[in-house]
Amino acid sequence: MARVASPPPRDQGMKSSGIITLLTDFGNADGYVAAMKGVILGIMPHARLIDITHEVPPQEVAAGAFILSAHYRYFPAGTVHVAIIDPGVGTSRHAIACFLDGHYFVGPDNGLFDFCARAAPPPAVRLSRREFWRTALSNTFHGRDIFAPVAAHLANGAALEELGDSFTLKPQRPAHACKVDQNTLHGEIIFSDRFGNLISNITREDLSRFASGAKIAVQLKRQTIHGLQTSYASVGTGEPVALINSFDLLEIGVNQGNAKMQLQATLGTPVIIVKGESDNSHAIE
Repeated sequence: MARVASPPPRDQGMKSSGIITLLTDFGNADGYVAAMKGVILGIMPHARLIDITHEVPPQEVAAGAFILSAHYRYFPAGTVHVAIIDPGVGTSRHAIACFLDGHYFVGPDNGLFDFCARAAPPPAVRLSRREFWRTALSNTFHGRDIFAPVAAHLANGAALEELGDSFTLKPQRPAHACKVDQNTLHGEIIFSDRFGNLISNITREDLSRFASGAKIAVQLKRQTIHGLQTSYASVGTGEPVALINSFDLLEIGVNQGNAKMQLQATLGTPVIIVKGESDNSHAIE
C-alpha cells in the first residue's frame, strides 16, 4: 500500500536548469551508466549530464546519501539529481521523485533521500505514471527504464505532480545524531573517502556549542588526537590529525596516509570528544 499525501505536491514552478546529475554504484566498466545517458538524451538531446560519482561501494545506500547530500547544493536551482543505489530493485520498494531547496531528486525510496525527508518533508510523488517510463521495463534495471526517463521529462519541463501519486517521504534509516554526556560529545564515523579520511557526523556547530574556547581531545578506538588542526600537514607524515573539513564536519585523517586502514575504523565507529585535554591546537570557533 502506497503512503499517500494530500493535497498534490507543488514544486514552486521551478524552471529547469537543463542539468541532470547522476550518482550510482554502477561503476564504469559495464555500460550501465551509458545506457541511462542514452535514454535521457533520447528524450532531451540538449540535457547537460554531470556525473557526481559512479563509485559508491555496491549497495551502500548510506554512502550514496551522504555524497548526494553534501554535493547537490553546488548545482544551480532547477537541477535534477538521479541517485541509484538500489539493492531492492524489483521489490515493493517505491520509485519516487521529490523537490527540496530548488532541486529535484529521482530514485528509489530506500534512504537515499532521508536528508530531504528530515528537512521538510518535501513535495514528493510515487512514480506511477508509466507514460513517463520506457515502454520496455526490466525488473532489474529501473535506473534505465524508470529513473532516467523520468529525470529527462522532469528536466524537460514536466511538473512533479504529473509524474505520479502524491507521496509522504519519510526517513528510512536511523538518524546519526550526536549526544552530549557530561564532559564528552559522542558521534560516529559516517563516511570514508578514497584517501581513507574518516568523516564524522560531528559538525563545526556541534563542537562550538560543546566546547567553544575550550581545549579538546578526539578519541577514536585506541587513538587519542589532541586538538584540532587547520590542515593535514599540520602534523608529521604518517601522524593522525583531526580537523574541520570542507563540509564543516569533524574529519580524522593521516598526513599522507590512510586513516581508515591505519586506525582500523569503519562506518559506525564511535568518535568521542573530551574537553580539557588538548595542546597545540587552534580554538574552536
